[in-house]
Amino acid sequence: MKKKSLKTKVYKALRHDIVSGKIKGGTRVTEVAVAESLKVSRTPVREALQKLAQERLLISIPKSGFMVEDLSDDDIQDLFTIRTDIEQIAVSKAIQYITAEELKALDDNLEKTKTAIKTDKDLVLTELDAQFHSIIYTAARSRSLFRVCKNFSDMTLKYRHGLNRTASLRSRMLKHHLEIYQALIAKNAESAAQAMADHGKEAKTHLKVVMKKIRSDNFDRDDD
Repeated sequence: MKKKSLKTKVYKALRHDIVSGKIKGGTRVTEVAVAESLKVSRTPVREALQKLAQERLLISIPKSGFMVEDLSDDDIQDLFTIRTDIEQIAVSKAIQYITAEELKALDDNLEKTKTAIKTDKDLVLTELDAQFHSIIYTAARSRSLFRVCKNFSDMTLKYRHGLNRTASLRSRMLKHHLEIYQALIAKNAESAAQAMADHGKEAKTHLKVVMKKIRSDNFDRDDD
């Protein structure tokens, strides 16, 4: 149990620093450096790094450790385009299979999102954003589609966090989530797909400006 909790602690610390941008894209991450920094043994660090690589937050480099992915603006735009296209398929399928319990989970998520926005909890907001979409992936009742959606969700997570750290965009994200939720309740596949498309389009519109801020280190680093 102690080993497991230590691995989780290391994983959460590294994940926070990557998603928040504290560890910038292109940075090399090694077991030795992380172990020394966190004052822990290399075993939990190794396990945490491998898990982060599985989530595509790190890239494994043979015999050289890991690196935080550093994509060009065009590559990031491409990621969001593909993710939005796939999520339109997922939400359309979810219309057919989503349960009352899953709709309740989305409703709870929206309420927590409102609280996170009011209390300025940016990292919590990003986790809730990922959770909202994950509920929809599950509701589509397709293992293959879930894996693809989850993969793109993981790859775009730190960029979505950059968007969520922009105060003027938080209410827009909530608005889009609410529209998707309402379309699911109404079982309107066309409206659900359109709401998801609008959600992705808005993110892409602001990505370049947000990425400039992240790269120039203009964001406050004091996430809770």
